[in-house]
Amino acid sequence: MQSSAQKYCEMCGAPIKGSGITVAYEGSIITICPSCYNKIKKSAKIVNEKELKKKKEKKKIKASAPKLSTEVELEIVDDYYKLIKEARERHGLSQQQLAQQLKVSENVIKRFESGKLKPTIQQAKQLEKILGIKLLVPVESEEEGEEKDFELTLGDVANIREGKK
Repeated sequence: MQSSAQKYCEMCGAPIKGSGITVAYEGSIITICPSCYNKIKKSAKIVNEKELKKKKEKKKIKASAPKLSTEVELEIVDDYYKLIKEARERHGLSQQQLAQQLKVSENVIKRFESGKLKPTIQQAKQLEKILGIKLLVPVESEEEGEEKDFELTLGDVANIREGKK
């Protein structure tokens, strides 16, 4: 009678006689039979028990609770082009001077002010700082106050056909 459970090769599924060979192969640590090891020995590395225990301990440490994102989604106001142009003129800056401060080409500023190009969130934050204006507002969720449109799902169809509704 055997004292330990039968081990199977994690590549071919064949029963392993003895303890098998534990290897690191393509990013995974697996226990395989000698036959499979002969096929992959050029690209596999044998892992001893000490290394295996260390890796398991490291994985346990890394598995901490995920960080919850508290950032609010932001969007740029619709009349951003008017605000940018008015604030730039109020500060007495030329388009070239603003472009230098923002580290973009003058053409980008012209396109911002004409409404042809919308600044990125990062650029909008820089513009807010430089010009002292408010370009970013929190995104309003559409779920508040509005009713969702009813869509028929496959489960609904199954319930209707069975007469459960």
